[in-house]
Amino acid sequence: MRSGAFHGGAFFEAIGVDLRQLERSAGVISADVLDAWFDPSPRVLDFLQANLPFLLRTSPPNHAEGLVAEVALWRGVPESSILAGGGSSALLFGCLPRIIAPGAGVLLLDPMYSEYEHIAGTLLGAQIHRHSLREDDGFELNLHHLADDIRRLRPDAVLLVNPSNPTGGLWDRQAMLDLIDSTPPPTRFVVDETYIDYAGPAESLETEAALRRNLIVIKSMSKVYALSGARVAYLVASPEVADGLRPWLPPWPVGLLAQAAAMEALRDPDYYTARHSETRLLREDFRARLAPLNPMPSQANFFLIRPPNAAELACRLREDGIYVREFGDGPLAGRWLRVTVKDAALSARISEAML
Repeated sequence: MRSGAFHGGAFFEAIGVDLRQLERSAGVISADVLDAWFDPSPRVLDFLQANLPFLLRTSPPNHAEGLVAEVALWRGVPESSILAGGGSSALLFGCLPRIIAPGAGVLLLDPMYSEYEHIAGTLLGAQIHRHSLREDDGFELNLHHLADDIRRLRPDAVLLVNPSNPTGGLWDRQAMLDLIDSTPPPTRFVVDETYIDYAGPAESLETEAALRRNLIVIKSMSKVYALSGARVAYLVASPEVADGLRPWLPPWPVGLLAQAAAMEALRDPDYYTARHSETRLLREDFRARLAPLNPMPSQANFFLIRPPNAAELACRLREDGIYVREFGDGPLAGRWLRVTVKDAALSARISEAML
């Protein structure tokens, strides 16, 4: 039984959620989730293999102190501004209730990652306002239009994903800072940067979040570090805001195995920079292959397509072991599909099956 927001992951129907026959995964293409196409850094795998019994049987540090210190070192953010969590969803469920009061006004993009509306609207009872990304404009992210909506609605919180999920659009970093700095209280911005490294780490606002009380940045390590199964993320806010949120997060917020994987990943930036650059090349080649299906531009590891019959195509692909993301409601429902970038061989297989 499912409750809450709907996500991808239907490919596990073909593998089995009991994990008894993981060899089935070799015959499945999971393009309905946004996991990395590449493996974690070799130094991550070597470290885990060398220390696996200890990492599995041992309790982690109480508050992921080593992981926080490593993030601070590599990302240039003060430790006092960082909170670690077991994936971005754990941080959202723990922190958004401290940020959004019942009945507060919350501005969301439409379309957008569905977990935000589930938490803010369904669970917290906020008044949801939607800033629509228009299909006629190619779902372009226009900060001037967003600023107009903020001035008109004066929301308590603006929740954004940058690059946007599911459209893949990217907002300019300086333009976002100008908007944030020109917006008066009580409006607070929460920016999810799960996919930002695919656009380039220089686009991130995390160092700026440490300096501003009205900006919080969420950084998942799942998609850009190939650690989706480990569930590890961190949040960056001003020290005052972080201090207010910290008591609401549980002890041992990240498992020891996940902490070790994340810290070793941070210590190998050259490997991941190369994979992110390769992802951009693979994405554009994939989009070119699917030109007849109207692929949208993207700055992330995924993009939208609009085939003549989205539901029929998704069904046909599933019969071939290929899973893509469908949309059950909202402006993309029934007409658009989201496809995740894979390696060259898998992208070719998907393309051949689609066309």
